Amino acid sequence: MVRIKSLLDLLAGLVALISLGPVLAYLDRGLLSAALLAIPAGFWCDRRDRYPLPTWLGTLCALCGMAFYAAQVTRAEVALPVVHAMVVLMTVRLLTPKAGRDYLQIFVLALFLLAGSSLIHLEIGFAVYLVLLVFGVTLGLVILTVYATDRNLTMTRPDLAKLIKIGLVLPAFSLLLMLVFFVVLPRTSRPLWNFLNPSTKGVVGLAEAVQPGSFSQISTNRALAFRAEGPELAPEDRYWRALVLNQSQGGRWVRQPPPREGAHRIEGPAPVIFMIYPEPRTDRYLVTLDRPTLAAGVRHEQSVDQMFVARSALDHRFRFEVHASPGARLQVRGQLDRNFYLQLPAEMSPRMRQIATEIRDKSADSAVRIDALAAFFRGQQLSYAQDDLPTGPGAIDVFLFDRKRGYCEFFASAYVTLARLAGIPARLVGGYYGGDYNPLGGYYLVTEDSAHVWAEILTGDNRWQRVDPSLWAINAAATLGERDRSRLSALRQLADNLNYQWVQAVVVFDLAQQMSLLREAGDSLRNLRTLRVPDGGWQVGAVILVVGVVVGVAVSWRRKSKEVRLLEELRTRVRKRYGQDACLPGVGLAEIGEQLDNAECRQFARIYYGAVFRDRVLTTQEFLQLKQLLKRI
Repeated sequence: MVRIKSLLDLLAGLVALISLGPVLAYLDRGLLSAALLAIPAGFWCDRRDRYPLPTWLGTLCALCGMAFYAAQVTRAEVALPVVHAMVVLMTVRLLTPKAGRDYLQIFVLALFLLAGSSLIHLEIGFAVYLVLLVFGVTLGLVILTVYATDRNLTMTRPDLAKLIKIGLVLPAFSLLLMLVFFVVLPRTSRPLWNFLNPSTKGVVGLAEAVQPGSFSQISTNRALAFRAEGPELAPEDRYWRALVLNQSQGGRWVRQPPPREGAHRIEGPAPVIFMIYPEPRTDRYLVTLDRPTLAAGVRHEQSVDQMFVARSALDHRFRFEVHASPGARLQVRGQLDRNFYLQLPAEMSPRMRQIATEIRDKSADSAVRIDALAAFFRGQQLSYAQDDLPTGPGAIDVFLFDRKRGYCEFFASAYVTLARLAGIPARLVGGYYGGDYNPLGGYYLVTEDSAHVWAEILTGDNRWQRVDPSLWAINAAATLGERDRSRLSALRQLADNLNYQWVQAVVVFDLAQQMSLLREAGDSLRNLRTLRVPDGGWQVGAVILVVGVVVGVAVSWRRKSKEVRLLEELRTRVRKRYGQDACLPGVGLAEIGEQLDNAECRQFARIYYGAVFRDRVLTTQEFLQLKQLLKRI
């Protein structure tokens, strides 16, 4: 025998534990410890009917906790304080005496906690917690309904098994309906939770300005920046372009609106197509593969220097298509303001001016100057590093001639400055370099620590050419070269591919995909209607139909219990012998025997009721006796 209250207490604890799963990493340590301890402690208290918190004290603690976290709600941060407040309510409810409505509150809080977790993150794990919670809450509500009728009820194991089966069938149908509604119901262009929780924007490693010397050390950030679905690229082509910085102000390289230019032409290999899935971010720059020719799927504006800027905030997950020719050059025909890309920083060291003068004096040919500039960087024996970096206003000079340690911002800033001093128009490009290719899903996974800055120079024939001076570092193979080799193990590839498929199928499933799916379904139906049946096909179809009907009847007959089959045969024989009115619907077996004064019918009823009324199946001997009686009727 099983007490229904014990089962309800166990389910309440399991539901609470499942609801905490998706928010564990975001809870304060103190509250997290209290919530996890409250689950077994609450079950122990329920078994002994002794609680550490009386109802009035629990209510006071809940109000204090909610007020504490309500004070932390800001316009930029809504979800986390609300989630913490709900966890406080859950913890208090587990440690206080429980009536029927208290169990109901635990189940409702669990559902709200899961919904709140979607405001913080929406990874594939959400689907797992959703399925578990739907089954747990539904089963809990079924048991709570039985508990409400009799709090001291105990059930046999067979009866309990039947109750659990009912409780598990209901959520299965609910999940199926959820799947149908997800596909059919119309959806907004962006999730509503972005309005409720603006702080879900990602932390971006890409900066809108470059200022070498601001920090003596930089830290890596392995947060996901974007995924790019497309063919695998050569290492030298894995440059992901985002923004262009063209002017120096106060020691910082910033962006100013570039002057108008003539027509552009991409000179290089045939374009490749990538589908980009960016993470939410605070700026509006669309990340593309370098030398983009087209971006589609999001409203944007394109600048003359191949920047794509979205017209609305990128604070939600979406996808867009990019066409690009990696490794190509950008040919400018007609108008081009070269002086705009020759403007110099306000302060430069004498050593940098001297090197630039030597390079400029070598030749008037820009190609010779470009080669000389590359030779200078290679000869300096510079190291790519992220710590012990030069700081202060003269950081670039110290980097080039003294410390000789720096990361991409130092290399690119020094190169563009020297190029402009030597009369070569140049600019900085910010984006990402590298990425881990996942062959299971056919996409690149690019993280924030892949953020990178390189240079573009204008050759004498008005072609913009990419130059990455960081590759001239003496340890480039051991630092930047690591970005060319996948850091994903087979297990991580599988896990990330599952998450990628989840993002494709659920997170970025928008109205356009919804309409496309419906159109494909409509086309399939039309194709079925116009399908021509070959000669003789109707005979085959008729045979299949007949066989299907026979099989269906046989299966239906097999599914009927032998008790039901015997009862149907009895009624059939009685109607055949005594007429249709002898066995009206609703007339019991005993009544049939008395009305007809038939000894066989009376004996049939006694044997049949002896089994059915005792809630058991007929034995083999009883079944044979009833068959013999039927033959005599």
